[in-house]
Amino acid sequence: MNNVPDVADECRRFLASFQSAQLATVNEDGRPDISYAPVVYLSEAFYLLVSELSAHTFNMRHQGSAALLFIEDEAAAAQIYARRRLSFNCRTGVCERNGETWEQMIPLFRSRFGPVVDTLARLNDFILFQLIPERGRWVTGFGKAYDFQGTGFKGAQHLGPQQLSPGG
Repeated sequence: MNNVPDVADECRRFLASFQSAQLATVNEDGRPDISYAPVVYLSEAFYLLVSELSAHTFNMRHQGSAALLFIEDEAAAAQIYARRRLSFNCRTGVCERNGETWEQMIPLFRSRFGPVVDTLARLNDFILFQLIPERGRWVTGFGKAYDFQGTGFKGAQHLGPQQLSPGG
């Protein structure tokens, strides 16, 4: 993977293999929360249909941000320390119930996840969120990490030890 188009193509193929994502949010006290949610990816945005009763829903509504992680299954990984993973830091926003985005996305959720979506969409506590990626990271192994902007994988650049800070 030496050029950006390869990174973008690999990331898109990797994303297509997932029906859900690990979801990280921060509560009003600044404490982290981790969960997961089924996800639909469309037009460089992610969509989550989640219950208002979940901590992550409250956090996204009030903080306006979340992180998503798509990670290779442990059983498929050649090396547990080098699982392929794609992560995004996102802005979050609520889509208006029965608005244009809701009307477009609910059928996509139904086709992807089945008739349970009809029940969930009728429940008043279920909210549709749009997550717009601001930046991301694609890691395919040791020494094979790339940072980029958005889901267009714009400005993808290879990271070496000199670009990484502790916790980076």
